[in-house]
Amino acid sequence: MPNTRTVVVPLCLLVAALGLSGVSASAQFRQPTAELTPIVKRQAIQPGQTVTVELAVELPEDIHVQSDDPRDPFVIPTILTFTLPEGVTVEGITYPAASDFLLDGWEEPLDVFEHEFTIEVQLVFDQDVPTGEIIVPGSLLYQACDDKVCFAPATASVEWRIRVEPAEHH
Repeated sequence: MPNTRTVVVPLCLLVAALGLSGVSASAQFRQPTAELTPIVKRQAIQPGQTVTVELAVELPEDIHVQSDDPRDPFVIPTILTFTLPEGVTVEGITYPAASDFLLDGWEEPLDVFEHEFTIEVQLVFDQDVPTGEIIVPGSLLYQACDDKVCFAPATASVEWRIRVEPAEHH
């Protein structure tokens, strides 16, 4: 029977060494995060109206994300999705124009959004949408990259608050 103590001690030392090297590696490659700012063009609307909302995205300096429609099929696109409350639909999402980013070793440039960009969304409120504050939650899926490495994909939550007032009757 092997001596259990001699097997366990080196294994514990190996795990501790790997754990310590993991700390320094994670400090070196800290996941960049996007700062999201929801913007509502009109704070109050009436049932049956359309409102434009925006999502302002700010990335750390020298960080980019792939566009919503990347040239390379193997990269992760930046996608804004919604969990819509009843009576609210998305009429359209307009992403900004992408910039070309030439990565060393790649023949074709990547389509990316850099540092600061804004996504515009048209929301339609049904005639029978209830009055009061409506919260429209969304999620932004993105993969942050610098000029050498892409980090793990991340999803950030955001919400827009829109006040629905009673329709005016003439």
